Amino acid sequence: MITPPHLPGKILSLVGLLVLAHSAYSTYERKISFCIPENTLETKVHHDVDLSYLKAAEKLENGLPADIIFECLLGVLIFMFGFTLVSGSLKPILMEIEMSKQTIAKFDSRPSFQTFNHRGVHLHSKAN
Repeated sequence: MITPPHLPGKILSLVGLLVLAHSAYSTYERKISFCIPENTLETKVHHDVDLSYLKAAEKLENGLPADIIFECLLGVLIFMFGFTLVSGSLKPILMEIEMSKQTIAKFDSRPSFQTFNHRGVHLHSKAN
């Protein structure tokens, strides 16, 4: 079976995005778990906790554990590698190569400067 050329890159990009999403969810869960009292967690009663309020009240802990940071960096690296495989070849940025492909007539034409709605129509209609 022949695989399309971009399939491994797409799969790696998807895996990288999933790892990033999991690290974001882990970060959110960690921030919430330090803010909710333990008796609330035991009774399975969940309250909507506003992170901006907790941050303003200085009830949030600073920093993340190393495993979440590692997971986030790993997700970024996997996504970047997969995206590089999908993106294809790069084009040269030298202007000389592009200029050699064009004719002088193409450089001289400026269709955006042509105006067909000008006062000449009104001047010629009054003269006739």
